[in-house]
Amino acid sequence: MRAIRQWVLFTFFFTFIVIIAGGIVRTTQSGMGCPDWPTCFGRWIPPTNASQLPPDFEKYLKKQDIDHTFNVFHTWTEYINRLVGELLGVFALIQCWLLFRKRKELPVPYKLAAAYLITVVLTGLFGGAVVLLNLAHLSITVHLLFAIILLQIQLALMLSLQSRLFIVPVDTKMKKLFLFLLAVLFIQAVFGTGVRMYVDDVSKTLHYEQRETWLAAKPVSFYIHRSFSWVVLLTTIFAAWYSRNIQALRNKLLALSVIITMSMITGIVLYYADMPAVAQPIHLFLASCAITLTVSIILQTNSRRTV
Repeated sequence: MRAIRQWVLFTFFFTFIVIIAGGIVRTTQSGMGCPDWPTCFGRWIPPTNASQLPPDFEKYLKKQDIDHTFNVFHTWTEYINRLVGELLGVFALIQCWLLFRKRKELPVPYKLAAAYLITVVLTGLFGGAVVLLNLAHLSITVHLLFAIILLQIQLALMLSLQSRLFIVPVDTKMKKLFLFLLAVLFIQAVFGTGVRMYVDDVSKTLHYEQRETWLAAKPVSFYIHRSFSWVVLLTTIFAAWYSRNIQALRNKLLALSVIITMSMITGIVLYYADMPAVAQPIHLFLASCAITLTVSIILQTNSRRTV
């Protein structure tokens, strides 16, 4: 059981790595570095220079959205992202096999492991759809949603395997407050998606140059996302104050407040420092951490009893 729990924990953290890798692909404009799927320029191992391109390479390059030339950095950034995703699939398969052997004594963890494996496969397949749809806005959003769902399934699996899971009894109002906080985080994520779509459109027309102008027009979605971040932070602070007498929850909610504050800081950096590429995956990572930590709080509280 210890080995299984360690494997599940490792897979949980590796899921974050996969999300970060996807964020790097987006921020470096490498999404169409491999313009076909599941191969890359018709090969299982992509070329490292233009001389290795296939004779019909033009049919691949015309799908790209920048300058329709071969860029080895973009190609291998996207290819490594695919390899990381495939590696996660291997980890998910091993995880499911480990729990399949103990499915009678651990039925819930096994079902969660199977659900995780299925979701990993669907995420990979939809990653192919993102390429086939040439990075359509909706396809990118759904692909990210799959990744967030993966984190929550793996979190539930990890908690279900804890031999002494500490369930915190809370009153109904507190439980509803945590659910409201999760809803607020998801709403903020939707607003953030709107900003990302706008930035994608502007940056594409500028051939991904002049980063200082990507948010110069300040769309409505930007103002909403920026203002709503205070709603998220204040709701979190209130939840931390409301549960101040419960040590286990107080520490988690204080950590969540720090994460959300750091996310707001990276948002400020993105706007005032001309959209530095390094800040974008950090912003996405912090948002993923905030949602996952909130789900963890919800899963570890029980409103059937009062404090």
